Amino acid sequence: MIEEFCDWLSNTQVSVAFQTAKWFVPLVQTVHIIAIAILLTTVYVLSFRLIGLTRGAQPLPTIMAKSRPWIWIALAVLLASGMLLTITEPARELLNWVFRVKMLLVLALAAILAWLQARMRADPIRWSQPARAQARAVGFLCVLLGAAIITAGRWIAYV
Repeated sequence: MIEEFCDWLSNTQVSVAFQTAKWFVPLVQTVHIIAIAILLTTVYVLSFRLIGLTRGAQPLPTIMAKSRPWIWIALAVLLASGMLLTITEPARELLNWVFRVKMLLVLALAAILAWLQARMRADPIRWSQPARAQARAVGFLCVLLGAAIITAGRWIAYV
């Protein structure tokens, strides 16, 4: 059923137009990569503070509040650019098990970030204190998820 959908989608006018425009895929991939860089830089800054590897003048909840738009805008850009790339080459993405794993990892990271933002808004004093075991665990998990997402993204091309 997914194969039939991929065949149909790859033959639509939009997909054919994207496939034939030589500039389209490199441009969208560039935007996608820049959004990944913005997202993961933001996530790693927060994660390193959670783990206790870095310190700064601003409390972690303040950094999280300033980072919130960058995180969600980057995720929205990733969704849009990813959809455009999928429309261009549906079988390459939708039939690939690594792509599915990557999507689950992205959803997990987004859920953790949403949870973390809610916790920091609810109890900013708790999250302003030096790294605790729970904060360290969340930080390490976000670092690992970010690395796994990058790895899966590159691996898609080879599976």
